[in-house]
Amino acid sequence: MVKNFLIVGTQRTGSSALAECIGVHPLVACGWEWTQRVRWHRKLEVAKRALKGDFTCLGKADHAYMTEVFDGRQMWLGFRRLFRASDRWWIHPRLCPALWVDRLEPHLRWLASRPDIHVIHIVRRDGAEWIKSRVLARSTGIRWGRSYPQGATVEIPLSEAVARLRAKDWIDGRLATLAHSNPYLQVGYEGLAQDPDGVAAMALRFLKCDPTATPVRPRRLQRQSKASAAEYVRNYRELVAELERRDLLTAQFAGLRGAT
Repeated sequence: MVKNFLIVGTQRTGSSALAECIGVHPLVACGWEWTQRVRWHRKLEVAKRALKGDFTCLGKADHAYMTEVFDGRQMWLGFRRLFRASDRWWIHPRLCPALWVDRLEPHLRWLASRPDIHVIHIVRRDGAEWIKSRVLARSTGIRWGRSYPQGATVEIPLSEAVARLRAKDWIDGRLATLAHSNPYLQVGYEGLAQDPDGVAAMALRFLKCDPTATPVRPRRLQRQSKASAAEYVRNYRELVAELERRDLLTAQFAGLRGAT
């Protein structure tokens, strides 16, 4: 019987690279964001059906990809489920309309009711780098797979940075509660960027797969940033000072300390 896993986190945390790293293992079939473009009221339904191997509910591209990579011989079937850290909330991030559409809380209740589903939670700890990635991707239109154009720079509104990072930390805190109900592994984006093979091996061992069985293949996805946030953000000093003042420069939430 095929087992299920989910890669969870907020957007712009390296989940695509992690999915690619573990998806090349012969016992793992890892989909992309199956429910990203699905209407809010069907997100859970589609996730449940697809995790059973029914890919007819997926979009055309996802259906074609999963039909190609999943032949029934795999031990694990999973996908990426990311949640938006929007700056459009009032009073508290839990009241954000984007999270209602994303169905964060129903997803948490569903996963807690399915302790057989393994959860890999990827976290990006550096607040300045995360918000740079978020704003630069929006500015350039390059979301994944390619490097940012040479000379691309942005100025980040401080109020937006603060609101988004508060939302991100709160979402990560909610996702970390799955450690109480599900087999749970937390990995850091920074570790993945530094040692992708090592982090992939750790994730595969978590899924009880032999990392040495992974074939050596060139990775399709390139690291988008070739330099630090200071090179891309025109108001970098002001940004860092504001994030330090708000205690948002480094991710802070329950369960983070000691994670890999």
